[in-house]
Amino acid sequence: MATLGWMILWLPFGAALFIALAARSKRKLSAWVSILSMVSGFVFSLILLAKCLASGTAPFLLESSARWIALESLKIEFGILINPLSLLMLLIVTGIGSLIFIYSTSYMETDEGYSRYFACLSLFAFSMLGIVLSNNLIQIFIFWELVGLSSYLLIGFWFEKPAAGMAGKKAFMTTRVGDVGMMIGILLLFGALSAKHLATFNFLNLAEALPKAALGNGLLTAAGLLIFMGVMGKSAQMPLHVWLPDAMEGPTPVSALIHAATMVAAGVFLLARLFFVFSASPLTLAVIAWTGAVTAFLAGTIAIVQNDIKKILAYSTLSQLGLMVMALGLGSPEAGMFHLTTHAFFKALLFLGAGSLIHALHTQDIFEMKRPGGLLKKLPVTSLSFIIATLALMGIPPLSGFFSKEEILAAASHGPAPIFWLSLATVLCTSFYMGRLCTVVFMPATKDPHEAGHGHHEPHESGPAMTIPLIILAVFSAVSAFLPIKKLVASHTAAHAVHGPAYLGILSIGLAVLGFLAALFIWRGKNRACETRNAPWPLRVLEHKYFFDDFYDAVVIRGVQENAASFSEIFEKHAVIQGMVHGTAGLAKSAGDALRKLQSGRLQSYALAFSAGATAIIFLILFALKP
Repeated sequence: MATLGWMILWLPFGAALFIALAARSKRKLSAWVSILSMVSGFVFSLILLAKCLASGTAPFLLESSARWIALESLKIEFGILINPLSLLMLLIVTGIGSLIFIYSTSYMETDEGYSRYFACLSLFAFSMLGIVLSNNLIQIFIFWELVGLSSYLLIGFWFEKPAAGMAGKKAFMTTRVGDVGMMIGILLLFGALSAKHLATFNFLNLAEALPKAALGNGLLTAAGLLIFMGVMGKSAQMPLHVWLPDAMEGPTPVSALIHAATMVAAGVFLLARLFFVFSASPLTLAVIAWTGAVTAFLAGTIAIVQNDIKKILAYSTLSQLGLMVMALGLGSPEAGMFHLTTHAFFKALLFLGAGSLIHALHTQDIFEMKRPGGLLKKLPVTSLSFIIATLALMGIPPLSGFFSKEEILAAASHGPAPIFWLSLATVLCTSFYMGRLCTVVFMPATKDPHEAGHGHHEPHESGPAMTIPLIILAVFSAVSAFLPIKKLVASHTAAHAVHGPAYLGILSIGLAVLGFLAALFIWRGKNRACETRNAPWPLRVLEHKYFFDDFYDAVVIRGVQENAASFSEIFEKHAVIQGMVHGTAGLAKSAGDALRKLQSGRLQSYALAFSAGATAIIFLILFALKP
């Protein structure tokens, strides 16, 4: 069983290495090697799942490691840890990843960087699986950084596009801010345990050592909040959320893989993996809950005014991640991980469905996708699967999103009242922006060619490589809530199901239906986006995304990069080069000129200097020996 775990980890790395070194010019071979590594990982994960379910009441735990660094006061392993929580993530990453890899064979078929694309996908899969399987903090931080590198390569895959290059850099630099905090938090926790002679990076040992160490609440709060900064970066929580919408510049399958099902879920997974650290400080949990609730609401409102289909789904991802983080902050990791799992299916389906629409219609603007007669007959598989995913995201029963959303709302109902109201407002926003998207894209447009879309070709359904993953994801979007997800999470966290008030289910369904009907009423028959130049100020605020990007542009780009760079240029030119460098050179030249005059070539001068020096040395020796 341990061998299966190691193979799941290293197969994608082997695929990436093989493609980069031996198959760069062999497009089909590159794709199939990459796909085979992921499918094999999924099969091995299913074998481990069968072993876990057969273990009965005994907790399933598999750890294998090798000594990596061994010093007198520091021992670090390189190993894998498979328990129900990591097993759940393995199934998500390898299962959904396999479908996205297969989908990519058709979506990226004509791209020149086809082999490079699959090499980068495999490298990302290796990095993400490393996070899931790591058994200690140092190892997970290494893979945490590798995921950042992999996402940089994939977001900026079309490097000839300036926007893609800028988006990749923005994602890389923004997440680094959170990662610095995470690194400091890890070292702070290790240092505090070292003082108690309980130093360890291993997760299992850390869970045992932390209660024994009896660390102060302030130190636990500081360490927890610093580690949470890494979560804020990877899972794009406010205020480090600004990179995720721009990351849509990458290929659409990348958006589905990284920004729906895996990378952004890494932060939520880390919260669950280290829940014993965060739960040790009530203040840390409160900060986590408020951060998630505010992120969910802000991102949901911004999605209302977006016209790019991928940007709408990006802000939707931000919003749903906020709900997951909020649930963990409220002390309900079971609800957060349950929603992470169901959300992975229908959000991946939404992104792949958007990719199919873009592939067929050659536009990302939802108002340019409208066609006379609608798209249901022209793109039946894409349209129906997209609508199923939309209903699941809205939380309409009996689809999976309803059950996981209800668990989160139940947790929120036992928390502070403002958080509960923010979560309900998020439900309403979700149904409204998804209702707007579906109304605009799928409802029949007028026959005025100047209004209804800008394409001059007939849309067509995608091929089997793209439609089969859509069908599979649609099935799991409907039934994933009935899989033993909660059993796996509960056995790791020892959490208990939280029940909300009896009216909660009816209230959430009512809000979802209300939001969708409101969007249908407002946007039905409209083929153009509303002008926002003279719109009320709330809409302008949403258009500017609450001015987060404007603030960062003013402070970071112009304030730090431009102003600091200008100051550095002036300082370097005048103070360093003309002052220090030229000054040092002038001093050396002057000293050389003065010393050169001592070399006169006259024997009498040398004899005089020798005599004076010898006399001075003798005098100093006699003075030193004098009692």
